[in-house]
Order: sequence, then C-alpha cells, then structure tokens
Amino acid sequence: MTPSPYWHGAPPPGAAPPGAPGPGPAPYYGMSPHRGRPTASFGRRLSARMVDYTVISMAVILFFILVSFLAEASLRGGELADRYFDAWALLFFFGTGPVMFLHDWLCNAARGRTLGKAALGIRVVRRDGGPLRQGQSAGRAAIFGLPQALPCLGQLFTLIDCMSALADADTGQSLHDRAAGTVVVRG
Repeated sequence: MTPSPYWHGAPPPGAAPPGAPGPGPAPYYGMSPHRGRPTASFGRRLSARMVDYTVISMAVILFFILVSFLAEASLRGGELADRYFDAWALLFFFGTGPVMFLHDWLCNAARGRTLGKAALGIRVVRRDGGPLRQGQSAGRAAIFGLPQALPCLGQLFTLIDCMSALADADTGQSLHDRAAGTVVVRG
C-alpha cells in the first residue's frame, strides 16, 4: 500500500485520486480564469473600437475648428497660408496614431476601459484577472496606436493586429493583447 498524499488518508470528496488526470485548464470562452468573467467577443471589441474612433474623430475635428478660428482671429483679416492647411491635413489623416496611443493608455491605465469599452460593457485585465499595470497599459496602447501614424502600412498592421483575435479561438487575444499579457473580458 502506497502512502496517501492527504493527511487523513483519503482524497477530499469530488477530488481525483492521485495520479489520475485532472480536468485540465479552464477554457477562456465561457467561465474563464479571469476571476470568472467571460472573454469579450470579437463583435463587442470591434464595436467598442468604432465608438472610440468616432469619439476621437469628433474631438480632433472640434480641436481643428477651434484652432482655425483662433488663427483667423489672430490674423485680423489676413489670409491663412496654404502650409497651415497642409499641416492640418497631415495631422488629421496621419496623427491618429499618437492620439489613439494616449487615449488607450490613459483610459486603460485609469479604469481598465476606454470610452468605447465602457459603452459596450467590456474591460481589459491581466491574464490572471487583475487590473492592468501602467507598463502593460502603455505597451498595449503603443503596439495598437503608434503604428497608425505610418501612412497605409500602419493601418495595415493595425488591421492584421486586430484580426489576429479571430485566429485565437481560445483567448480571443489580438497581437497587442498577447504582447502585453492582457485579455478583454465582459463585465
């Protein structure tokens, strides 16, 4: 007779006997190891990004209008140079990367969710279910947002990054989630 690893000689009720295979890791979809919260679906994540892009676009447009009025008022009837409008066009079309980086980093570091994620009832957590650390939030935001500052290639990278969540059926993590060690969950 081999000695039992349990102090009273018998395994607790419902436990597998020693040497028997266990149930294995919990799946990420459904009840997950993220403190019992299910992972967010790709549709929810995409919808949250659309809300974020809409809010950020509106803020950039309002900022553009405000600065244009201030520039016009400061010239007192003089004409604005074409270079002024060229600079604003470049900023508007290619400056979304730094703005997305700051939005994602600051919102996720503070509350674990951006405005879009809050509207859709999802949040970003560490793999163990805990809140994000400052470095995790900054790294995740940098991988997602900063490539968008590169014309065409940045948007292509972001598309591949986000679509990679569809390829990972177990966790639904995109590349920026895998790199930062985060998961997007409901709740």
